[in-house]
Amino acid sequence: MTTSDAATRIKQAVDVLDLIGSAVPLKRIGTRYVGLCPFHREKTPSFQVDASAGLFYCFGCGAGGDVITFTMRHWNLTFPEAVQYLADRYHVPLPEASLGPSKEKAGVLAAMSRSLEISCDFFVSRLNHPEQGRTARNYIQKRGLPPDLVRSQRLGYAPQGWDQLLRHLQSQGIDPETAARSGLVVRSDKGTFYDRFRHRLTFPISAPDGSLVAFGGRSLDGTEPKYLNSPETDLYHKGRTLYQYATAREACRDERQVLLVEGYMDVLAFHAQGFYRVVATLGTALTPHQVRLLQRLADEVVLVYDGDASGQKAMLRTVPLFLQHGLAASCLTLPAGMDPDDYLKTYGLQAFLELLHTRREITAFAVDALAQTWDGTVQDKVRVIKHLENLVEEVREPVLRDEMVRLLAARLSLPEAVVHSHFAGSGRSFSTARMAARARGAPTRVTVGDVRPVEETVVRLMLHHPRLARDAAALGVLDLLEPSPMAALLEALLSHAHQVPPEDFSPASLALPDEETQTLLARLMMEKDDNTLDEEDARVLLEERIQSLVKRRRKRRLAELRTALAHAERSGDAQARKKLLEEYQALCAAERRG
Repeated sequence: MTTSDAATRIKQAVDVLDLIGSAVPLKRIGTRYVGLCPFHREKTPSFQVDASAGLFYCFGCGAGGDVITFTMRHWNLTFPEAVQYLADRYHVPLPEASLGPSKEKAGVLAAMSRSLEISCDFFVSRLNHPEQGRTARNYIQKRGLPPDLVRSQRLGYAPQGWDQLLRHLQSQGIDPETAARSGLVVRSDKGTFYDRFRHRLTFPISAPDGSLVAFGGRSLDGTEPKYLNSPETDLYHKGRTLYQYATAREACRDERQVLLVEGYMDVLAFHAQGFYRVVATLGTALTPHQVRLLQRLADEVVLVYDGDASGQKAMLRTVPLFLQHGLAASCLTLPAGMDPDDYLKTYGLQAFLELLHTRREITAFAVDALAQTWDGTVQDKVRVIKHLENLVEEVREPVLRDEMVRLLAARLSLPEAVVHSHFAGSGRSFSTARMAARARGAPTRVTVGDVRPVEETVVRLMLHHPRLARDAAALGVLDLLEPSPMAALLEALLSHAHQVPPEDFSPASLALPDEETQTLLARLMMEKDDNTLDEEDARVLLEERIQSLVKRRRKRRLAELRTALAHAERSGDAQARKKLLEEYQALCAAERRG
């Protein structure tokens, strides 16, 4: 049984009303069940459950999905954790292979986990050793970390020498190969092994589920690098882990806001002040997977990076990721030369919480940073606007996109209409951003014939009339869409149509790739839609919409060919020009035929 099969079995077995009703008081209104959304604060109920479809959707914050999605969001669980939780709660039998590795692989991973735990205990013991741990303890005292925090976080000391940890692991039955596989020791060119961490303060690193997977080590004698992390292993993936994620997950249950900082000591400085809604990256730039982890924690991420130029640049690099994932992000500017640890030591937590009220949306910060590069000339305004296009294209919310344009227009002393018209005439397509914005937007009372993105109309028609999925597939609709959540939902619908008869269509049985696509399905199914088209009229509309997609694709290809032809002209490539011209003329003829 695959993970997808396991998820399908869970969704078929779990009563969505029983699950959600245990966490949210629901009241039946018509064919729906309504209650106060558990994912944001509201006074008027906007959270709805459709028992027949097995879906929920909040028209206030845009959260939506099925029983697995709800479990992940409400109890802050990963997908495998949610499936296992529901399987246990509702007594659904799942073969071990559906959720975990093979027995052989599981044995290797268990040995690695044991070696990490033994190492952590060893590092803690060395930190508390009267002689060996003195330098590390002095550093901890200098940094102002209280003893109870040091104990609870299992900070330790990797002693000097080449093989103290290695010999200890061997005495506990851990062979050097397993220790190397765990990232604890290094194999030399001669085939011998030596400790990776030496004379360093050690920080245990846990996976999102709280299990120990790696270590970070802070140099105590100026040896570079200052911070050394474990290498990638079967247990540890830097780009898929955030420092102190499990602690922050608990702290974010009441307030879905999390701080993102750059280092171990910044996180622990907050912990020392009794503040736990904070995580840190692990020596790498923020990754898409880490953003998805943050989405499970909170509705807003506040970046609190160092106040120097490098910290500002690091914040700017995160902007596209937050925009692409539709996660609200803001940033806090600390006094120049200060990091969060410095600020908390100097001013205290209360001053920081007051400073937190001055945070700015990350997009406004990005626009300001970009505008500051303007050299004052008219020509350079064009350059700045073109640079902004790369960000605007990723923005999902129309209101936010317009605000970015307004801010830049003000900074460049231009009318907003001029900036808008530049985007409109640039040939850049914002259709994907609009579709994603709709996936999180407010409900609308419309029919499938009203003005909508073409892709959304096509999907809606197939949801209302499952028989049309095969017509759409025959017309090649999937090849006409750019990658997007809507395209992923369309692909799932077409795949489902090939596997089951239309009369057996069930939204909950669709195999969807991610939480965003699941939310989109819930929104489309749960929105009020006064659809009056019968199947034949819907088929006609479907063909019209697909034809419009064909025309759109043709126009884009014509624009690409014009650019390629100009390049071939400049480079003198007659053969390429001839081939491009033939395709261009054929498309022009097709365009004239309609």
